[in-house]
Amino acid sequence: MTDRIPPSPQLRETGVMAILRARSADRFGDIGRTLVDAGITCLEITLTSPGALDAIRELRKTLPGSVDIGAGTVVDAEQARAVVEAGAGFVVSPSVEPDVIAAARAAGIPAYPGALTPTEVLTAWRAGATVVKLFPGSAVGPSYITALRGPFPDIAIMPTGGVSLDNIGDWIRAGASGVGLGGPLLGDAADGGDLGALADRAARALAAVRDARAGA
Repeated sequence: MTDRIPPSPQLRETGVMAILRARSADRFGDIGRTLVDAGITCLEITLTSPGALDAIRELRKTLPGSVDIGAGTVVDAEQARAVVEAGAGFVVSPSVEPDVIAAARAAGIPAYPGALTPTEVLTAWRAGATVVKLFPGSAVGPSYITALRGPFPDIAIMPTGGVSLDNIGDWIRAGASGVGLGGPLLGDAADGGDLGALADRAARALAAVRDARAGA
């Protein structure tokens, strides 16, 4: 596909997509500001978090325009259109959903579908994925990306699920274009936890990507 929509500069440069998933989106504003101040500027708001659409709208209003805000757990075209209307700049799915990819492409925004097997990875890429989300990464491990890049050297892959602050470097060195970080990054922040600790975790994640890319 020659007209593939590229990933945002925010994701390319930092290599980290923060995944905001919680029992309530009430604190996503504070979390988003903390992450952005720490340097993470690509935020995924999952639709399984009650209040997700309102959170996307609010973050789009309150955060700088340079911040990339998208929606996660988008599983059908209707949801894709709804999040685009709310201001999402990308869509993430847990599986390969051609209708979601098509809706994202029609809106001119990146699509990050989830895939695990080689067949799913190639299907997602041929459907127009910007980056293929390897999910769940915990089922395979970093060496799986190295194996996939043998037959698929041009497919950009980003693991989520199974990525921790301690193994980010392993994933990047294995060939990941970036990582999706949820629970290990957010910790208890959505439940009233220390935002200073969240900022420290964000800085640690960014440093891990930088060091791995630099060969450290």
